[in-house]
Amino acid sequence: MKSTVLSIVAVAAWPVFCQAQGLAAGSLPTPIVTKNSVETCLNSRYSQHSLSKTVASAQQISNLLWAAGRAPVTGTYRNIHVATPTGRYLYDPLSHSLGRYSNEVASDGGFAIIYDAQLDFDAGVMFMSAMLACVSLGRSTESPVASCPKAGGYPKTRLIFGVQAVNELKTDLAAHCSVAQGQAGWLPDPSMAGENSLEEVLANLKYVSSPFDFAQGGFAQTNLTVQQVSQILWAGYGCTAHVTSNGRAGLTVPSANASYYLSRSIYLVNEDGVRRYQNRDASASPSTKDHRLEQLTAGTGRQRSGGESGGSLPSGDARLSLQSAVNGLPKAPCYIVLCLDSSNVGQEYAQLEAGFAAGNMLIQASAMGLGCHFKPSLTSAEQKSIQAATGIPAAHVPQAIVSIGPIEAPASLEGDANHDNAVDLEDYVILSKCWLSSPSQGQYDARADFNRDGVVNMADLRLLAANWLGTSSTEVLP
Repeated sequence: MKSTVLSIVAVAAWPVFCQAQGLAAGSLPTPIVTKNSVETCLNSRYSQHSLSKTVASAQQISNLLWAAGRAPVTGTYRNIHVATPTGRYLYDPLSHSLGRYSNEVASDGGFAIIYDAQLDFDAGVMFMSAMLACVSLGRSTESPVASCPKAGGYPKTRLIFGVQAVNELKTDLAAHCSVAQGQAGWLPDPSMAGENSLEEVLANLKYVSSPFDFAQGGFAQTNLTVQQVSQILWAGYGCTAHVTSNGRAGLTVPSANASYYLSRSIYLVNEDGVRRYQNRDASASPSTKDHRLEQLTAGTGRQRSGGESGGSLPSGDARLSLQSAVNGLPKAPCYIVLCLDSSNVGQEYAQLEAGFAAGNMLIQASAMGLGCHFKPSLTSAEQKSIQAATGIPAAHVPQAIVSIGPIEAPASLEGDANHDNAVDLEDYVILSKCWLSSPSQGQYDARADFNRDGVVNMADLRLLAANWLGTSSTEVLP
């Protein structure tokens, strides 16, 4: 597949790259866009444990570091380093350049990304972006690159890369829901092949950095469709076609020794109550595959799924209880609580895995035009309050909450369906594809329901027409 230049990132060309000597300090080449979708990259991710020491090209290192640098930072700091055959370098995401850091060289594979962060969770989010970019390079003008998070040195885990053959990208669905449609717990099949481009999605991640200062208008209180919920849960921790070296069914995320620390401990909190996501069958064997929900507490129903915006939630709504349990949690129509078994709390690998799952959810939500916010570093009191508010078992300790929902466009830009701060033909196309649809129908797209009344119709078209070719001064993520 032909690659194109990622024009959104303006950086100077790298003067010289000497493959015999490895990487030198300086500006990196502009990242390329491979046109491989988020969903296909998620479905094709797997780890290779034996990695080639072949020297990587400047372009390969550029794409993977750039992807790592796109991930948000929720802790107080996060630094990204790369170890190469000639030394260790500090990556600057703002200038997309490298500065010499030390004489430490790559000890495994061709090169390695090393994190220095307050939170292992942040490192997991960052690693996941780089791993998906690595998958995407497998079908590009560059030679394919394999990856694997490995222990060794400090910090304990590094993301190792090797320039070598990889499997073809896969679009086949590995697991269907074992629950029949219409029964409790049913989830529709997620898509394995979207129309987006991974690099373009990473360039415009829709991360809501603050629950009180939404640059793009904040979360619209419009319930997600069951198709959106299914897609995001699968992206975060769903089964894929590969099998691990110890015979377990692979997921969209890597895991140390395929331990899969978040199994049976991911919880969805929305208008339908609190439900647990299950990616294995009833036996819970890690060699099995499933894609279903299991009810914990009843909800208030989908009475607001018609697009009602704002207002108070019913007193019995678990989302209201969750908002009260956690300081600074934004008001959103959907929450996903990532938990660890109490025996795994504090383990670096387990904390990284929570970051992997959250990072995938952010990338998938962004590809679908939805906003996303992370709330890690939960206090002991908040963890207990979350369990009390949701009915999550005491043995499953909350590690992070992922808030997800449509981004409410500023009033001056009603009609901006794709949230690029301009009302144009792209927005009209989105609206036309879901014309006269409502949330109960598969083609409904909340982004085009500008007045949030639960149906895409003439009222929404009038709002788009009123702002036709209008733009906003709101800064778009670079």
